[in-house]
Amino acid sequence: PTMANKPKKANSLAVAGFLAPFVAAGVLCGLLLITGDEFKSSKIFIIYQIAIPLILITGIVLGIKSIPHIPELGDKDYAYTGLFLSIFFLVVFILSLIYLS
Repeated sequence: PTMANKPKKANSLAVAGFLAPFVAAGVLCGLLLITGDEFKSSKIFIIYQIAIPLILITGIVLGIKSIPHIPELGDKDYAYTGLFLSIFFLVVFILSLIYLS
């Protein structure tokens, strides 16, 4: 294959940053299924308080780290959408802690 036909590499950081908020949502759904109505009073609530922000902050970091690679690798939509979703869900997480306290 010539250089013109060579497939472009994906911006893996952007894709991983985009997927992070969905992973956080999946973890939260799993925790809610495990605890049901006892979510706040269960020991799993501590996992919620630790795991969800870590996943979302990881998404933010990955999104920021992917931005310099956009000109060569592309995936601008993944980078910025993942960054926005991670920040948005982190704000929702903080508001949920305020509501639950």
